[in-house]
Amino acid sequence: MEKRKKKKKSMWSVFFKPIKIILFVFLAVMVLGCLAGGAVFLKYQDEILACKEKADSIMSKTSKTDFSQPTDTRIFDSSGNLIGTINSGHYEYVPISEISENLQKAYVAQEDRRFYKHHGIDYQGLLRAGLVYIKNKGTITQGGSTITQQVIKNTYLTQERTFQRKLTEFFAAPQMEKKYTKSEILEFYCNTNFYANRCYGVSEASRYYFDKDAKDLTIWEAATLAGISNNPSKYDPVAHPETSQKKRDQIINNMAKNKMITEEERDYALAQPLTVAKIYEPGTKENYQTSYAIHAATLELMKNDGFVFKYVFANKAAYDAYKEQYQEIYQSKSDMIRNGGFEIHTSLDSDIQNSLQSTIDERLKGFKDVQKNGKFALQGAAVCIDNRTGYVVAIVGGRGTDDEYNRGFLSKRQPGSTIKPLIDYAPAFETGFYYPSRLMNDHLFDKGPKNSGGKYYGAVSVREALNRSLNTVAWQVLADIGVDKGIGYLGKMHFTGLSYMDNGNFSMSIGGFTEGARVIDMAKGYSVLANKGMYSNRSCITSIKSQYDGEIYNESQADERIFTEDTAYMITDVLKGTLEKPYGTGYGLGLSVPAAGKTGTTNSSKDTWFCGYTKYYTTAIWVGYDTPKAMPGVYGKTYSGRIWHDFMKNINKDLPPLDWDMPSTVYLSNVDSRGEKTTSETGVKDLFSSVAEAAAKADAVKWREEEERKKLESQSQKNLEDSVAAQQAVEQAAASLQSLIGELNGLKYRDSTTAEKVNTAQSLLAQLNGTQYYDSLKPQLDEAVSYVSSLPEKEDSTKPQEIGPGMTKPSETAPAVFPGDIDSGVGAEPGFSPGDFEDGVQSAGPGM
Repeated sequence: MEKRKKKKKSMWSVFFKPIKIILFVFLAVMVLGCLAGGAVFLKYQDEILACKEKADSIMSKTSKTDFSQPTDTRIFDSSGNLIGTINSGHYEYVPISEISENLQKAYVAQEDRRFYKHHGIDYQGLLRAGLVYIKNKGTITQGGSTITQQVIKNTYLTQERTFQRKLTEFFAAPQMEKKYTKSEILEFYCNTNFYANRCYGVSEASRYYFDKDAKDLTIWEAATLAGISNNPSKYDPVAHPETSQKKRDQIINNMAKNKMITEEERDYALAQPLTVAKIYEPGTKENYQTSYAIHAATLELMKNDGFVFKYVFANKAAYDAYKEQYQEIYQSKSDMIRNGGFEIHTSLDSDIQNSLQSTIDERLKGFKDVQKNGKFALQGAAVCIDNRTGYVVAIVGGRGTDDEYNRGFLSKRQPGSTIKPLIDYAPAFETGFYYPSRLMNDHLFDKGPKNSGGKYYGAVSVREALNRSLNTVAWQVLADIGVDKGIGYLGKMHFTGLSYMDNGNFSMSIGGFTEGARVIDMAKGYSVLANKGMYSNRSCITSIKSQYDGEIYNESQADERIFTEDTAYMITDVLKGTLEKPYGTGYGLGLSVPAAGKTGTTNSSKDTWFCGYTKYYTTAIWVGYDTPKAMPGVYGKTYSGRIWHDFMKNINKDLPPLDWDMPSTVYLSNVDSRGEKTTSETGVKDLFSSVAEAAAKADAVKWREEEERKKLESQSQKNLEDSVAAQQAVEQAAASLQSLIGELNGLKYRDSTTAEKVNTAQSLLAQLNGTQYYDSLKPQLDEAVSYVSSLPEKEDSTKPQEIGPGMTKPSETAPAVFPGDIDSGVGAEPGFSPGDFEDGVQSAGPGM
């Protein structure tokens, strides 16, 4: 019995003895590990805690959007057609359902065989890496990272093999496994890997190397990509095809070894030659549409960040500070767009764009000279705005489509007389002291400008002055309302070419900017006149979608009131005359629909413009050289005007001929010769605004000055009219006297009418006393009187032969009695001779 118990005990002892040894060793290792771990922690606790804190911070903020690269920024026209792509690597994020299972298996087989079993950390792999780390005396030469850890590394950490990075991965990986599924983590992995040759993510790599989608990768193709991402510089199949194929084959074998593919599939895949397609899709070349769209989108991103745009500057310090701030922020936002991740939809109409481009090219085709850079020497630029929406629908930056320099929004040029309605006349109409019929004195004055052609018209209405584009009048108007006030209106319309040096610059009245105006700004300014005085904050952007943040464009940007509706209507009515009046500088450029516009030509025709609009569209045209150069014979009406006419005629041809509605506060009134309102029926009428008049009356001081001016002008006008009438009377009297003198000198006889004629002549002479005619005509009259007094008397057959009692019939030879022959105080003076009167008096006297 005891032997049996002993034997039984011996059998259990044999069975438990190995277990005891294993448990003892395990406990010993655990104790030693804890001691070693404790020692390590005590030594490196600061670094460990820092890594843990970093991992916690990363995982608390992580988002699915973190695991993708920016896609190419794409730009679309108003019809949704792709018009431009900015290549940022052609990155495209693809879901796991669109990624070949062959690639998924290849990655698991090669990078993390226990991927579906562990919870972020593969302790076996970590132990292996740790032993190698100890063996190499603290130098990390082997991975051991799981796919989860690699996703963290690719997205949030550097590629350096450091203890701190590995420890951060260690703390972060389990948290990521709790937050995302295995499929999502593998999806992140495929989309964050770099595959050499500018290929980020599996989608672009599949297109570049094999010209196919990621879902269609074969086993050998999947193995090739998995090998490249392991070490892109080493296993690039383009640069290193042999090492790439060896890596590919290794992965294929691993896939078979881990039962992920059959032996037949392995053998077939290994037999395939390593061939790559190298399909590279460059970004599209920037054109006039896309360059402006990027610029406009950049400004929208600046608005989103609260950037405050400024246009008018008090001094150099303010100007320089703003420009520096603007350039820095503008560049960062522009780079952001060009780095990808945006989808930009625009109002740009490709049909209208093509029409505008072809019109410029056709009209300027005769100018064939080129610059050293191969571009045409003479250039043109234009911008068209749809007045119904406020959006830019076309922008042309030069001749042809190969020039990437967009003069439509980049170039600043002197605007010449096209600026007059915006800086001079519309602001002046706002005051109420100026209106279309007001008379101005067009004359050359000291330190003022000259009119084109050197002609001056004296008293001329504002309407005619603007139609004729008289520089002296525009100068006087801006000087009166104030240069800074006029510039302020340009600032409200977001003109970006204003400098602090323009403050107080009277040359601004006729387009003499320090920097210049952009074509886009001129178009936007004239669209204010076309749209009842309202400025639209819209450019060409209708939508900006961020890859990460969705729609970011604030479409509800309110329009801004610049001019009253009355002012916009009256200026528009005046500018119609530019096209319709024979003396208008744009005469002959009218359309089949109501239109208004203005020419502009700078000194020596270095810059020529035409800006005009209909109810439907506003278009600004510029023609000139990139480096300003004289263009003899070229004016705003010629090439710029003709381009405007041809283009606007085309895009307005199928539209109803709508005119602008006259506001209820604008009315027609008779005007007198001074251009002022009158209740009299003069047959001449013009526009006035009750709103503007109210504004004028509100300025009491100015109103009194204006009333005094009008009173003085009225008296001056009356004096002038009286003077003219008096002069006319004098000239009439002189002409009549001259005629009578001639008649008297031509008599052969005296009769009963002779004395009457002499009396009339002497009466006329008396009227001329004190005038320039008296001294010359008096001797002539005296001579004539002396002459006729010596003439024989002719019997008047109409008189009876018998006369009254006591009277005798005078002898035919007896002299008649004439004034001067008696003591009347009026005697003939010697020295009178016929022909001594003033030349040029040709009109006959009364009754002649």
